[in-house]
Parts: sequence; structure tokens; C-alpha cells
Amino acid sequence: MILITGASGYVTAAVAADLARDHAVRLVGRRPPTALGRPIPPGATFMAGDLAQRDDARRAVADVDAIVHIGADNWISPDTFRNNALSTYYLLEAAAEVGLRRVVFASSNCALGHCARPVGVPFVPQRFPIDEQHPADVTDNYGLSKQVNEQTAAAFARSHQIDTIALRLAWCWGADELQARLARTHESTDGLGGFWAYVDMRDEAQAYRKALAAPLPAQAACRAFYINAADTFADLPSAELVERHFPALAASHHLDGHDSFFSWRAAEAAFGYRPEYSWRA
Repeated sequence: MILITGASGYVTAAVAADLARDHAVRLVGRRPPTALGRPIPPGATFMAGDLAQRDDARRAVADVDAIVHIGADNWISPDTFRNNALSTYYLLEAAAEVGLRRVVFASSNCALGHCARPVGVPFVPQRFPIDEQHPADVTDNYGLSKQVNEQTAAAFARSHQIDTIALRLAWCWGADELQARLARTHESTDGLGGFWAYVDMRDEAQAYRKALAAPLPAQAACRAFYINAADTFADLPSAELVERHFPALAASHHLDGHDSFFSWRAAEAAFGYRPEYSWRA
């Protein structure tokens, strides 16, 4: 049995539909998928619960073998940090109580700190492509919640041998986003703050499936990986985007064609993720 949190979520819908094909799935959330017009996949069940409440987290993990933790406030709000940090802590605490060993967590590339910046405080990239060793510089409560959740998972890895794979997802695109991109002309400043990164929902589902199946290491840890398409959603080649918007890195970047500004190679090496879909196809 796989527990998937965030039952009514957009990303959850794609992951649950994929995993329910050959796994028993329990969806947990404050609202059922049907509340937003999304079906519960055949073979999956729904449990109502608020993971920011300890007892609900304990009920959710009963008799499950692994956790896919997607549920979260997905942007900045007064409640974002509390909800995201507390629900992750209680979920991992409950997982520790029952001896679970594998969690796949929906982190975000916003843990880097580039997604939302105060006026006059730019994010300054050190190199392209950006990899998992690039320093973070978070200033918003959404990115901070993802960064703290990765640290919370690392603490439970040390204390209870819960191995967590944190997927730092780019902007997740389904059919509507793909259609919208194809229907309009793109200016190079559109998406600049997010480095023009996206990931097709089918590749996002692939990442969860492969991360769940990855062998448990001898020493548990929380390992974070960028998950995105191989290309950007910009019209211009990546080198030209660097020259226009990041001239200090124009002579030192390692981007060809429409290469993504985020590297997915660590995920490929760790559990075989390789993006298959592009809006250009």
C-alpha cells in the first residue's frame, strides 16, 4: 500500500493515476479529488484528514509500505510555512512510529530561492546549469518550507533510518499548460524568474515511480534532486537567454540548444529519471 498525500491536488492526480495501475493506493487530504472534479483512480481509496494534526497523520500511515508526500500549500500565504512544515513533521513522526523506510517527497526547485524575491534583492546564480550543489538563497515562506522539510526528512533519516528522496519539481505542466504555451508568442522575460523551467506531468509521474522503486541505501538520508524537462519553455536558445539576462555567465555556462537551466543528471544517476516529453514535440 502506498500513501499519497494531497488527495485533491493537480500533481497528485497524475501520480495517483500512474501508481494505481499496479499498486494499492490510499489518498489522504482535507478534500477528496472529486471535490475538484478529479476522479479517484480505480483501486485507490480516499481518507479524509489534515496532516497538520498528529492523530490524522497517524491514521494515514497505518498499514502502508511507503509514502508519497505531495500535499502542501503550493505558494506563498500566511499559512504556508505552518501547514507545510508541520504536516511534514507529523507525517514523518508517524512513519517513524510504524517503521516505514521510504518516503518520496514533493519538494520544489523553489528551495533554491529564486522563485519569489523582495524588490531590489535579486537571486544571483553562480553557474548554469544549476545542480544540487548550487547554494540556496531563500527569502520567501514557500521556498523556505520546502528547504526546512528537506532538513526535517534528513533528521528522521538520521534518527529512524527513513530514506527520503526529495523531488525538486519544476512547474508541472499538464495538457492545459502545454496548450497555452503553444497558443502564444513567448517573450524572453516570461519565465525569467523561474529560469524557464517546467516538467511534463508524465515525466513527473515517471520520477515518482522510479524514486519509489530505488533500492534503499545502507545509510538512510534525505537526497534532493531537480526534476524538470530537458529543455526550457522559452523560444530562444539557452545561450542567448544567458547573454540577454545573465551576461556575467555568458562565457562560462554549459548550455547548448534549448537545454534546461536546471540539471536533471543527478536524478538520472540515482534512480534512472530521464525526461521524455517536451512542449516542442
